[in-house]
Amino acid sequence: MPTVVITAISGLQQSAIAAAFRAAGWTVRGTSRTAAPAVAAANLETGEGLAATFNGADVIAFTLPQDHRPGVALRIAANVAAAAATAGVGRIVLNIASRIVETSPPGVFRGMAAARDAITTGPVQSVVLQPKVYMENLVAPWSVAGIRAGTIAYPASESTCIAWISHHTLAEAVVAAATRDVAGQTFFIGGPEALSGTDLAETLSTRLGHPVRSFTIPLEGFRDSLNQMMGAPAGDRIAELYQHLADHPTAMAGGAAGLTDLGVTPETFARFVARQSWAVAA
Repeated sequence: MPTVVITAISGLQQSAIAAAFRAAGWTVRGTSRTAAPAVAAANLETGEGLAATFNGADVIAFTLPQDHRPGVALRIAANVAAAAATAGVGRIVLNIASRIVETSPPGVFRGMAAARDAITTGPVQSVVLQPKVYMENLVAPWSVAGIRAGTIAYPASESTCIAWISHHTLAEAVVAAATRDVAGQTFFIGGPEALSGTDLAETLSTRLGHPVRSFTIPLEGFRDSLNQMMGAPAGDRIAELYQHLADHPTAMAGGAAGLTDLGVTPETFARFVARQSWAVAA
């Protein structure tokens, strides 16, 4: 059976990707800074141990890390590309974990584009996935408590429509990109519906059994909170994404066509909400 190595396999997106490959009958290995069963100790930032870890793999599933320190994402991508070439890997599936706006000046887009180019210009064939916003953001610790209390807060206007995509759908797209004859292509992927904050609130209200309202987080406060939680310049760079969305309200609407091209049926937001546990842990 074919073998995939998933970088930083313990991450939330990567865990979903691993489950999808296992369900498709693949042998799944992964990288981590610390070794565990079926996980090899390898350092993405230095490249140490990567080539040995990639040896024997048919595909590398590489999710670009959310590390916004200047130059780090590019360095990691270059290490992955070089190690894959050394190990004789057949394909790299790159999940950008966001959308790149090629003509936009913000540094976050330039950094993602440079990392992508390090993969796509290398000797190993590649497929690039650019997903929209993840549904899982809404069940993260900083979001779910507010939703349980009746408020869905997000750094986008409640009227802005976004094609939210789940990790489950992303994972199916990564498997499809690994197996279909799509080398050299880029797919912009999103959920089947472009939903406003008001739409999200209505679906959550039905599921939770009490009213949920949508609230726009001021971008400056959002940026400062992320810098405090994650360390600067993470908040500054992520805020750039949402400033671009504020300036271009349709930027995150759409993406189902990319999934259709990959033969993937995207999960709806209602289905995603239905399979979450919204109860407060005892």
